[in-house]
Amino acid sequence: MPPLGRGVRFVLLVVLVLAANEGLRLFIRLDVLERLYALGFAVLLWAFINARFLFAYYHALRAARLTRRLPEARPYTYEDRLLVLAPHPDDETLAAAGQVLAAKEAGAAVKVVWLTLGDGFELAAPRPGPEGLRELAKIRMEEAKKATQILGLGDEDRIFLGYPDQGLLRLFLTHYDLPFESPHTKLRRVSYPGCFREGAPYTGKDLEADLKAVLDAFRPTRVLVPSPLDAHPDHQATAYFAMRILAERGETDRLRYYIVHGGYEYPLPKGLHPRIPLYPAPRGRHLPWEKRLLREEHIEKKLAAVRAHASQLGRIGRFMLAFVRANELESPLPIPARLLPSEIEGPH
Repeated sequence: MPPLGRGVRFVLLVVLVLAANEGLRLFIRLDVLERLYALGFAVLLWAFINARFLFAYYHALRAARLTRRLPEARPYTYEDRLLVLAPHPDDETLAAAGQVLAAKEAGAAVKVVWLTLGDGFELAAPRPGPEGLRELAKIRMEEAKKATQILGLGDEDRIFLGYPDQGLLRLFLTHYDLPFESPHTKLRRVSYPGCFREGAPYTGKDLEADLKAVLDAFRPTRVLVPSPLDAHPDHQATAYFAMRILAERGETDRLRYYIVHGGYEYPLPKGLHPRIPLYPAPRGRHLPWEKRLLREEHIEKKLAAVRAHASQLGRIGRFMLAFVRANELESPLPIPARLLPSEIEGPH
């Protein structure tokens, strides 16, 4: 190859200098720095949410500080009868697996009631459309059976009501008498085999009648329900139904409340962290929480029960695993005591 002429070499040198100058200018331009800052922020946010690096110590210390002074919940005895109301299959495991295990060990009777079969979660359906969501309901029913079997419950301890997922608040507010049609499954009545009252129309009156029948037959001493402060409308409606029925009976002292959808990415960190305590949810930070400590074998069984809800793990697995902690929480009040009249609060 013949040597390059002086003119060509000069042109190449000019091009190289211009390219280097342009590269440096692009590197130090504001938008490039913003991209670097965004990348750095994304890494820090990922580490914070998932308790990586120094954030693992931060989450452990913060959770310990928030739960250290919480009183311990009263232990169960053989005289207790625990009823767990779950809006969807998996709520019973996330919020109360440890409670169920503790109650069973104490010789108490335990029943779980699912108000819906989670047939509105389109992302988890085996195929799109109403038929796929109806199929999902049957899948989630079997998963709930497997999960509660791990917790020591039998067929006689499980009650599936089969009302519409993402429709419970409508039943309470606007469809108490008039049948509601699920926009997801296109059903207007309980249609799943194995439910408590197959064929019951989707009305608040029928749902309330079913809950009353369960309460009459079981006579629970403790009823564990979602808090009305929970962010999910189905959880709120479950609380409203339970509170109204128990208030009519003068038995609201039997209610205990839990939160699953607590706001602000609750609970942090995401993923499995069984040694970190579960802290009060932001939406319920002023509630009088009580903690129930879980033994190592209880934590292991709770983890196995969570994994039994396989249809959900592929979509919200890290959220679900975040509830497998060193304790569970319950509140004796649905709203903060500071919002109650003084005669209800009692002496200070």
